Parts: sequence; structure tokens; C-alpha cells
Amino acid sequence: MSNLLTKLLYHSNYRLLGLIGQGQFGRVYCASHRKTGRFVALKELNRDRFSTRKFLRELRFLLSLQHPNIVTCQALEHTATGRYLVMDYCESGTLRSLLSEEIQLQPLQGLSLIAQILAGLDHAHQREIVHCDIKPENILLTATATGWTARITDFGIARLSQELSTDGFGNTGSPAYMAPERFYGQHSPASDLYAVGILLFEVLTGYRPFSGLPGELMVAHLNQALVLPETIPEAIRPIIYTALQKLPARRFRSAAEMLGALQDAIAHSEQNLMQGWQPNLLQRSSATGAIVPVQYAYQASLQTPMQQLATLQDHSNTSAQPLYRVFSNQIGCQWFSEAELFGKTAGGQGSKLKSCTDLSSIPITTIQLPEPVLQLIICPQACFVATQQAVYRLALAVQTDSVQQPNQTVSLPQQAAPQLIARLKQDAVLTIEPGGRWLATATPSLDKTQSQLNIWHLRHSQLFKPAIALAINPCFQLLALDTRHGAALSHVTDASGNACIVGTQIELFTRRGTLIGCISLPIPLRHLCLTQTPYRLLALEPGYPNSLVLLDLKPLRIERIGLSIAPKFLGSTSWGYLVMDETGQIALINRIGQEIGQIDGPINPTAMVLLNDYQIAIATWNGTEGSLAIVDLRHLDLDIVF
Repeated sequence: MSNLLTKLLYHSNYRLLGLIGQGQFGRVYCASHRKTGRFVALKELNRDRFSTRKFLRELRFLLSLQHPNIVTCQALEHTATGRYLVMDYCESGTLRSLLSEEIQLQPLQGLSLIAQILAGLDHAHQREIVHCDIKPENILLTATATGWTARITDFGIARLSQELSTDGFGNTGSPAYMAPERFYGQHSPASDLYAVGILLFEVLTGYRPFSGLPGELMVAHLNQALVLPETIPEAIRPIIYTALQKLPARRFRSAAEMLGALQDAIAHSEQNLMQGWQPNLLQRSSATGAIVPVQYAYQASLQTPMQQLATLQDHSNTSAQPLYRVFSNQIGCQWFSEAELFGKTAGGQGSKLKSCTDLSSIPITTIQLPEPVLQLIICPQACFVATQQAVYRLALAVQTDSVQQPNQTVSLPQQAAPQLIARLKQDAVLTIEPGGRWLATATPSLDKTQSQLNIWHLRHSQLFKPAIALAINPCFQLLALDTRHGAALSHVTDASGNACIVGTQIELFTRRGTLIGCISLPIPLRHLCLTQTPYRLLALEPGYPNSLVLLDLKPLRIERIGLSIAPKFLGSTSWGYLVMDETGQIALINRIGQEIGQIDGPINPTAMVLLNDYQIAIATWNGTEGSLAIVDLRHLDLDIVF
């Protein structure tokens, strides 16, 4: 986003948060209202394409459409750069993201989206407004606690495109979804229903009934007979056949008629539609790649269960890596060298896995605290340890060069003794800025209706008092987003008195203690963690155990990733994400949300940490014994380039 555009919009009612798309007539931005914080989409309308007369006429049509399944035009924003339509913001992208051969959408979810599209079209058709360009890219999604809501966008824009096509701008529309008559410049409500028929076929199969280049698509729509695969339920087949009739008069007479037929079919075939699907599964990966067996680079036996693994996230030093482990009230640190694990090839290029090295041969530096450790955070200059009642600072463990016996315990030097930096009340949650400059804690009030947010500065060695204190909603997690900003996360409950969690609220604050905004998410979340992409979080969704949520805060975007496993441990790398379930199965996901591989990992995992982009440390415990192992992804048969 250019600085010039930001300055020109400075005096508008909206604050730009990022570019989210490029439409036919201009760019689309995510923005927030400066006073209310409400999210909107600002749709730029190019003056060269839209004359003022045509623009005002189409704006009149847009303002007449008020329906839950239509993206509503709220206002018009004039700036020095041009005109912008202020539209409802849909944070989950377009229907296109759910329609793929790599992803299978739960049938009832897909049919529900089609029913919502028909409801929106019925509202428009009753007002004699035809969309003319129904396609997945023009169906926006908002996340809900039970799935998604579909909302049709670009009403009026598509209508004007028809006029512009006769003014020298060429044919418009999407040939893959165009009714036969549309290729001859004709359109009617039945043309929109034909496009919905294509969508209905696609949500059930993952592909379209007709394919090819634009000319080939035209011939197919006009002449090719429709063939339905056997996977489409019997009750749905007549609806698709009727919607995709070549002649408009043979299709459904209205969107309401098609919606009624679809609802009846769903009611009569719900059990068949859900065959092979769990109710709490929204989507799943259809990838059929082989599961790779695990190989260990390091391995050692454990005599006590390990609650957490941690390391310094500095990948520049490849010669040695510290691995911190937490068990009860003790913290141990081992340094491992890659030279001990791998034999270098000639010239120092590449590496080859040697036989599995016993981790117990490497000395452990340990320290004991007065109470059990709840959280260990590693920063560049120090370690921070949180217990139920306090936060301590530890100096980073120093690698020792002395020769010691296997499993020998070495005491930390005097300067690394635990240093108390904050006293906590019971049930406090905390976060520490990645550079170790400040600490934020949230403590619930006695009546549990709010939390007290305290921010502590950590640059000095003496004890501190809170720098500021703010009252926020009851907080279940704190996150330091960057060096200056943090986020307090709280649950949103329904208003019926049942106290059911229906959403998540994110309150943003600065390190100086100023609340700068609030984001209300329509889905419950838990176990959020940072990624290597700024302002992008990974999260789990309680109601859908096989769902991984990618949450972007700037601009706001919510994306669900359907997995073949139910993730419990999360990790982020430069190439994507790594998740592991409670049985030890590991799924690898690239940056665009596609599952690219699986590893048959160790059973009964208790902790996991990514040491770098290709090495994972995993602790296990079966009730009486366990192990600590390091897996190197470079030596597994995976389709990843490091």
C-alpha cells in the first residue's frame, strides 16, 4: 500500500489495513472505522470505467439490496484519490478457497452454502436485479461457529459489465459458469440459476461439469450432454439436471423454487449425505500421499515426563543448538552439535544421517525452582520462567567444553541463578515480548467478569512494579505480537444465559498500556500461537478437532484448514506449518494451507518444539517411561525443499 494513498485517506472515516483484492474496476481494501473499529471493505471504482451517471444509477440498485446473503453497500466514501464503495467485510475469503480437488467440503456444509446463495438471489430477482456473473469468486464467506455464511457480492457491478461489453471493453462474465444464452448477450434470472447449478455440481465433486478453453466451454454449454458422477446423491441429481437445462424455460422458474427443491432433497437424504463424515468435520484433505515412517537423529530415554520443550529461535548459529526441557520444577539444557549427528560430504556440502545418536551422552545443565514450572520462554538474552505465583529470569545456559560422563548434571553458574522479576496472583496468564523487553500479565478479578492487565518493563535487574494496569475482558491467553503490541484474548458467550462460548474477542494494546482496538471473531478459538509471518496466528477450534485455523490480523482474515488428524501441538517454519496429534501423527502444511505430507511419529507425545526449519524435538511418556527424540525432516522421503 503506497504512503501517498495512506496520506490521502488520512482524513477519511476509515483506516486502511491492507489490500485484499484487485477487482475489474479497481482495488479492494480492508479498512476499519476510525471511531467504532468496525471492519469494512473499501471497493475502489475507477473513474475511467465508471462515469458518474452510471455510477450513481448502479449505486441506487446496490442500496436497494438488504439481505443476510448479499454483501451490503453501506455508504460512499470520497477521497482525493477517487470514489470507494463501503461494503460489508467478509473475513473468510471467497467460495473458491473451499472448492478444490485437494479439499473435500462436508456435503451438508456445501449444500447449505448453495441454499444461502439461492436465498440471496431470490431477494435480488424479486427486485428485477440479475447478477449475470455468479461464480465462486463472487461468493464471499464469513466464518460462523457452525461453518460459513455465503454472501453474494458485485451486484450492479456485473450488470454494468454487460453494458461496458458493448462499449468496446469485450465480453464479460466467466465462461465456466455462463448459461448458453449468455454467450449471445442474453440474460435473465434463469441465467443466474444455471450458474448456481454449476456451483452445486462443484461443491459436491470438487470440479466443474464442463472444462476447457473459453471457446470449448461455449460449445460444451451449448451442446454437450450433462454427465453426473455416481457420487452425487440421488435426491440432488434432478435439481442439477433441471438447473443446467440448455433452454432457460426448462429450468426452475425462480430461485425460490430451486431453493425449495434443494431443501426438500437435503431433508430426505441427510443420512446418505453424511455417510463417511463425522458431524464435527467441516472439511478434510483429499490428498492420498503415503505416510512416511519416522527416523531419529537423536534419542534418549526419560525417567520422568516432560511438560515442555523450548529453544532459542535463532537459526543463524547452525554449529550448536540449545534444547531446554521442563519437568516438574526443574529446567534442563543440552547443547547438541550437528557435527555429532551428521557426517559432512566432501567439500562440506550437504549432510548424511549417521546411526541414531544417544542423547544421554550429552551433559545436561539443570536448575531447580521452588515450585513447578508452567511456562518457559526463551529470549535472545535470557530465559523467563513462569510458575503459578511468580516470573523468574535466568541467564541463557552456556555451552560447556569440559568432558563429562553421560547424563551428568552440571549446576548453572552463579549469575544464572533464578532472579525474581514479578509476583503473580493465582490463575494469571502472561506473555513476554520476543526480545525480552517487556512482560504482560492478565489476572482475573474476584467475580471473573474482567481481567487486570499489567505491563512490566524488563530491561533492569531490580524488582519491578507494574508499569500500567488496565481492565479488560476475562482473558484466557496473552500474545506479544511484535516489539510494541500485544493481544489479550477472551471468550465471547451467547446472550441466552447458557454461557456457551460462541466467539473470541481480541483486544489489542501497546507496550505503554494503551488499548488500540478490539476484534470480535465469530468462532471460538484456543491454543493460539505466533507464526513466522507477521500478525498471522495459528489456532485450534474446540468444536472442530480436525480444523486448523489461520488467523491474519492485518488485514483480518480467517481460514480453516481441514486435516486428516486432530492437531494438539503446533509449529511454524519458513516453508509452512507442522502439527502433531496426541497419537504422534505429524502433518506438514505449506504456506497456502495444503497438506503436503505425513509422518508416522512417536506415540504418546507430551511436548514438541521446532529447533529450526527441518529439525523437531519430541518428548513422549507412556505412564512409566518415555523418550526424547529429534527428527530431521531432510532425511525423510518428503516433498519439501529446505
